[in-house]
Amino acid sequence: MTAVSTIGSPRPRSRTRSRRRARIVLAGFAACGLAALAWASFVHPLPRLTYNPSDSVAVGWYRVDPLDPRTGSLPPSLHVSSIVLTRLPANAAALAAQRGYLPTRVPLLKRVGAIAPQEVCIAGGSVRIDGVPSAAVLPADRLGRPLPSWPQCRQLRPGELFLLSVTNPASFDSRYFGPISASAVIGIAHPVWLEKRP
Repeated sequence: MTAVSTIGSPRPRSRTRSRRRARIVLAGFAACGLAALAWASFVHPLPRLTYNPSDSVAVGWYRVDPLDPRTGSLPPSLHVSSIVLTRLPANAAALAAQRGYLPTRVPLLKRVGAIAPQEVCIAGGSVRIDGVPSAAVLPADRLGRPLPSWPQCRQLRPGELFLLSVTNPASFDSRYFGPISASAVIGIAHPVWLEKRP
């Protein structure tokens, strides 16, 4: 006697449901992916952790707290000796890229040497902040190429920062290209792990 099996008949229906569920899940993932791409095109993600390989500030890893670039003013947490992640002014960025100091559009970490209303004076190969000698101005880089300078004596205006390294006398900073606008600052950097150098 042969029995007719009814087990096989519901199977196509369960496969159909399974395929439908898979399509719904796949469509959900695709929608989430498209939403993430749309969000990323409008929001510029800030690097939260960055590595500094140069001697302008201590070599190592830094956590970056973002600044709102729309304000154009300095937050209270930003002061002399703060380390900032910033973009260079266009002329300085072009020179840095041309000479191989820094690739184009790569932000860099720099120490804040002065803020408004401090007076910065560059004369006679020296930087003075509020009348105090702070750094030397080199006439040429390590390859003998002449460096530009910012030969001015004036008070910094609100929203201006004068970047000045105290760890590397050859640092390419504001003594060569002048103060930067607070709107160029991406964030304030705090050391997480610094390399010990002999």
